[in-house]
Amino acid sequence: MGLLDRILGREEINEAIKAFDRKGDVLSKREAEIRDGEGVDDVLAMQTVGFGAVGLNSFNTFYNNSLNMQFKNELDRIMMYREMAECSEIADVIEDAVNESINADDEGRTLHLNILDKTLKENENIANTLRKEFYNFFYNKLNINTKLEDMYRTYMIDGRMFYERIIDEKHKSQGIQNIKKLPTETMDFQYDPRTGEMMAYFQYLAGRPVRPKTVEEAEKAKDVVIFYPEQIGMINYNVFGRTKYEMLGYLEKAKIPYNQLKLLETSVIIYRIIRAPERLVFKIDTGNMPRDKAMKFVEKIKEKMTKKQTYDSKTGALSQDPEIVSMLENYYLPQSADGRGSQIETVGGNSAGFSELDDIYYFARKMFRALKYPLSRINAEQEKGEGNILFGGNSTAEISRDEVKWAKFLERQQKRFCDEFRDLFLLHLEFKGLKKQYNLLKKSFNIFMEPPSNYKEQMAQNLQETRFNNYTVLADRPEFSQYWLMQKYLHMDAEDIQENIEGLKKDKELGLKSEEDAY
Repeated sequence: MGLLDRILGREEINEAIKAFDRKGDVLSKREAEIRDGEGVDDVLAMQTVGFGAVGLNSFNTFYNNSLNMQFKNELDRIMMYREMAECSEIADVIEDAVNESINADDEGRTLHLNILDKTLKENENIANTLRKEFYNFFYNKLNINTKLEDMYRTYMIDGRMFYERIIDEKHKSQGIQNIKKLPTETMDFQYDPRTGEMMAYFQYLAGRPVRPKTVEEAEKAKDVVIFYPEQIGMINYNVFGRTKYEMLGYLEKAKIPYNQLKLLETSVIIYRIIRAPERLVFKIDTGNMPRDKAMKFVEKIKEKMTKKQTYDSKTGALSQDPEIVSMLENYYLPQSADGRGSQIETVGGNSAGFSELDDIYYFARKMFRALKYPLSRINAEQEKGEGNILFGGNSTAEISRDEVKWAKFLERQQKRFCDEFRDLFLLHLEFKGLKKQYNLLKKSFNIFMEPPSNYKEQMAQNLQETRFNNYTVLADRPEFSQYWLMQKYLHMDAEDIQENIEGLKKDKELGLKSEEDAY
């Protein structure tokens, strides 16, 4: 049938490529039974009936509806994450995470291959073949440098990222030809809750329907595209709710402080608009009028001051529309000889609406903590525009604890991508026949990215300087052996010390050191 028949739903859309069936690591029946824990049936029942109902009072209703929203489905969760990512503070944090996690070396490469198996590493032909295939696959076929940033940003915002592995069905032996990132909001999956093994991936073409209970049910739906498990790659934040379907992303912990900060900022704006302007107080002299006449007289003056008769030259009509009292308006009020008469005074507005913002700074810092962002970069003084951003301290030798935690957090996210790319590369080698030929396993090699910062080298350098300073202080003391000090403080073994002695002799022969400087 033609394309029109597909669009009208006359033909079932099936994107499942048979070549991906039973590829990758498939659990045997015995392995699946081993993964079943005690009480697994109770866990499966909890997925359908939940943990019980909780009564909500008015405060809890506000808390759950405005601060800690409960999502009907994963689409609502993803949309909430994307709304949060539009916040300027959160957008800057995500931008920093992407920029610091994706770094290229001097040759412009962001991914690197490390062969772990000693047998493979010692065989130069196999090692060179794997390296050549790795760089050709990721940089020539996939052009990973242009895709990695977008994939990483989607992962940080949505808490998950899906991509399709594309092959040429007529030439499967050529391996995977390309990858295509799929819209997160359209993707879903089916998994075995007993083993955690993925059974199939779904892509919804029309909205977000109810998740099919089985793969067979999904096959009957005309607006659902089915993929084999190895046909789709998925990277998630690896934090879940009651079931594996509830994927909690990086922004989940920042959800409550983000909503608190948003509500507080809105309230400050409203307070500023309402309370900041000055008010005019008209003290109208009513003399000895009775109370009812005095009130009518005040209303008369009020109407006179707030309404102004105007003439419309186009229609020729007179109108008395309400008019906001202008600050530049002149008022002429009679006053008796003894000083009695009406008065106009001003009541100052509260201009401190934007000067006392400690509570906003508190929730902002709380949000940054939830995002694991270093508070050494964001502090109250800097937010008020009085401070400077300190990256790693006042000098390059100082590394704040927050910076180390942030770097390690980014390294964990990099590892999730590297593990996924390792599986992708292993599947590519399986199609090409190299996996079976070289007996390759997941533990045979790994893939790594450039570290987000050089804090490890910096800390090692600081430690080395401390050790050398201690050695220098004690080296001139006659009661200490230099041989022992080298082993104790410089961590040199007997072989290192002997090589150093030979090096000093060589320096003397070449004239690089004088006789007095020789060891």
